[in-house]
Amino acid sequence: MERPRRIRWLWILAALAAFAAVAFAACNGDDDDGGDGGVSGDRIEGGSIVVQGNEFDSLDPHFSAFAQDISLQRMIWRGLYTMDIDNVPQPSMAAALPDITEDGTVYTITLREGLQWSDGDDLLAEDFVAGILRTCNPDNAGQYFYVLENLGGCFDHYTNEDGFDGDLENLVGVKTIDDTTLEITLATAQPTFTIILSLWMTFPSPVHLLPNSSDPWPTDPDELVYNGPYMLTSYTPAAEVTLAPNPNWAAPNGISPTLDSITIKFIDDNAVANNAYRTGELVFSQVDTTVLTTVVSEFVEGEEYFKFLQPSTRGLEMQLDDPTLADLDVRLALSQAIDREEHNRVAADGANAPSTSWIPAVTSGAAPDAFDDIVGFDPESAAQHLADAGYPNGEGFPDMSILVGDSPSARATAEFLQQSFKTHLNIDVDIEVVDAKTRSSRFSNKQFQLFPGGWIQDYPDPENWVLGLFDTGGSINMYNCSDPDIDDLVEKARFNTNDAERISQYQEINELIVTRVCGIAVYWHENNHYLISPNVVGMRENIAGQDAYQAGDWMAEAWGLSE
Repeated sequence: MERPRRIRWLWILAALAAFAAVAFAACNGDDDDGGDGGVSGDRIEGGSIVVQGNEFDSLDPHFSAFAQDISLQRMIWRGLYTMDIDNVPQPSMAAALPDITEDGTVYTITLREGLQWSDGDDLLAEDFVAGILRTCNPDNAGQYFYVLENLGGCFDHYTNEDGFDGDLENLVGVKTIDDTTLEITLATAQPTFTIILSLWMTFPSPVHLLPNSSDPWPTDPDELVYNGPYMLTSYTPAAEVTLAPNPNWAAPNGISPTLDSITIKFIDDNAVANNAYRTGELVFSQVDTTVLTTVVSEFVEGEEYFKFLQPSTRGLEMQLDDPTLADLDVRLALSQAIDREEHNRVAADGANAPSTSWIPAVTSGAAPDAFDDIVGFDPESAAQHLADAGYPNGEGFPDMSILVGDSPSARATAEFLQQSFKTHLNIDVDIEVVDAKTRSSRFSNKQFQLFPGGWIQDYPDPENWVLGLFDTGGSINMYNCSDPDIDDLVEKARFNTNDAERISQYQEINELIVTRVCGIAVYWHENNHYLISPNVVGMRENIAGQDAYQAGDWMAEAWGLSE
């Protein structure tokens, strides 16, 4: 039989990436990496750094959904592909971009020669197959499995009402051809799939340690192996992790670690972290935006203080399984009681860009004020919606709480919302402050009523702002949005090869999410604000929309110390 003619979809991916690169260029600082990851030979060999982080919810890349998890996982594992600073996919553990059949459904991928895990065991095609199968395995309950729904059998198997029969290998369209070649079969052509193969849910799983896709992912560093630039050498819960260079790092971009170690201190409170930065205990810190003006006046912009437009939207998430919040009038009342401009001024010292659009305009969404007249600040309308829901002037409104992390900015947002709801709706809302790990766990288990949260873009396409998040039963739809009109548009848009029509469908979805407050009342697009020590190389140079938590953490192998 004649083999199908093969083509590449790179031109489509590059178009998407170029769009994102223009949209999210760095606001301040040197973003020219000179083609070498922004290190330019300035790093010295050796040295150690200590940076701020949040404690992870899970070390398992095939389960995780939180930024602090993903930040660490990208330092210690890598996938077949990676995105460069311009959001263009590049081979990482793969030898080249995939060969794709003319109909766009079969991907053949060859690994680089001589790949090894950190323990010296060969890194093989079966390990990448195992990683994908872990994400598709309902026993692992990967929160990002929806990204692989187009992978033949993944969705059907994951959601099989008859239960898991353990036969993943024969049901999911991914297999090894030989030790260095794997084949992936999609149900439908998907031009963003090479980008998806750069994401953490497709990272390899070590078959020699975890032979079954349902085996628990260890948390003891000594029970794990790594294929990223660093290895996890110690983990002290509620305190810190330490990393050391991986001697078997393949360095696909030609960049290897020069540091002897990285320590990530778990500090939820940015004010505490800022003080630790001032005393030299940390070389990197997130800025306490509640006092942003003070920080900006203290540190020179472009030397120690850096601001970057993050492809991120934040808002008040609402648990729609709660009978009170299931009422659209209640949700509209809460949304219209939020003065977004004042919220940004009071809780964030003007750090962000107020908005009522979920998908940013630069990702084919809508202008920040597009839906102000429907869900924006309007105290009179908010009070009327609450009355229509059966709670005139707040009478009889049930107990409700806001779940937040333990940081000044989180508390400031919760307190602003609490006061807004009291002032404009005459309702009392409690604030529950917890540490980052508990916050993540509670959210993942849907144990919240109101939750200041949001989304950071994983890859540069509007589908990333919708799929799994707002379709009924989506794996990270923790607020239980369920809207037949959204579901219908998702079905039409997901594999629509008419790009203009597809984008228009996602724009309709964006409007429905916002105007029906389907799980979130948007209040701003986020800017990142970082403090970076002047003698640290590779962080500021690689600030990008791919940052999960630390500046340039998508390419931590470029971090180092200067002379």
